[in-house]
Amino acid sequence: MNRISAAYIHIPFCVRKCPYCDFVSSDHDFGLIRPYVTSLIREIEITADRVPGGPLTTIYIGGGTPSLLAPESVDLIMNTLRTSFAVDETAEITLEVNPGTVSLASLSGYRKAGINRISIGVQSFSNDILRNLGRIHTAEDALRSVDTCFEAGFRNVSCDLMLGVPGQTRSDAERSVLLLTEKRVPHISCYSLGLEEGTPYHARYMNNPELLPSEDEERKMYHSLRSILIGEGYIHYEISNYSLPGFLSRHNTVYWKALPYYGFGCGAHSYTNGMRSGNTVSIRRYVDLLSSESPDLNLLTDECILIDREEAMKEFMLLGFRLLDGVSGREFSDRFGADMALVFKLQLDDLSRRGLIEKTPDRICLSEPGLDYANEVFRSFV
Repeated sequence: MNRISAAYIHIPFCVRKCPYCDFVSSDHDFGLIRPYVTSLIREIEITADRVPGGPLTTIYIGGGTPSLLAPESVDLIMNTLRTSFAVDETAEITLEVNPGTVSLASLSGYRKAGINRISIGVQSFSNDILRNLGRIHTAEDALRSVDTCFEAGFRNVSCDLMLGVPGQTRSDAERSVLLLTEKRVPHISCYSLGLEEGTPYHARYMNNPELLPSEDEERKMYHSLRSILIGEGYIHYEISNYSLPGFLSRHNTVYWKALPYYGFGCGAHSYTNGMRSGNTVSIRRYVDLLSSESPDLNLLTDECILIDREEAMKEFMLLGFRLLDGVSGREFSDRFGADMALVFKLQLDDLSRRGLIEKTPDRICLSEPGLDYANEVFRSFV
């Protein structure tokens, strides 16, 4: 297993939870923010002793809404990571923010704390669509947040957009992406809406799909935005992600390459020593367990799965096919000491026959038609 050089930090607090979101988050436990940060620091310190790693080359602070934290709290977290693991001087360090929750002062404070990449949850520049999504910000807030990030000195800024949401048309989606390309935002993610079980959106739309754009219309949106972005000089490097040269997400690439990473915080997942584990999803339980005199991190874990060699090989393929470069036979051989083409001969022959993948001497990737049937490719390795 490679040395662990990536860390995810989860901040589970939101001003208001969005009706489509199934991430671990709360919009009513604000009194726990300070003790939560204290608990987070304890988890990082204890983990560093139990599972040493680093230096960290990528850190991602996600949520929830991490921009609800004061810059001083982010600075405290960053200093703990530096003393516990060491942070490479060239590390990519991302903080997620929501429009309307940041100012020039707070962004400048985050930058001083060591944050060098901002990810903004824009979702759309249509106020009607933002209302449908239950977002607390307006299109004007989103545009202002992008400008303020640049004003605060951030060069590496990413914006999320959503496709296939209620009331959305292709022209809505195109207008949103064009506003970002005009500002030369260096990284843009275009995610399709998922109806996640247990969310209000699932209850509202699962049995009423006619209220959403059709699958055919959603794919037309996807390809239209893809065409615009490639035409504007963006590299389509992952199914849902585009970047200007030099700005791809190094942190998410750790996931797509099935490499190990730390996960800290309530509901955070880790992949260390061949184990995938997830922390408790209860904020209060997380704080209580780490506030005890001698915290037992085993009690934090809600789930723990051993990833054996066979499962690890499948994950390498399933996750790697999300990248437009696909999977490398050499990397597979280096990691597993096996021939990828032989191990997965049946699956690869079938996918090739159906025209869903393309082969080069070392790599196998999704074909152009395969982009629209990626889930079928993934299912071949489950």
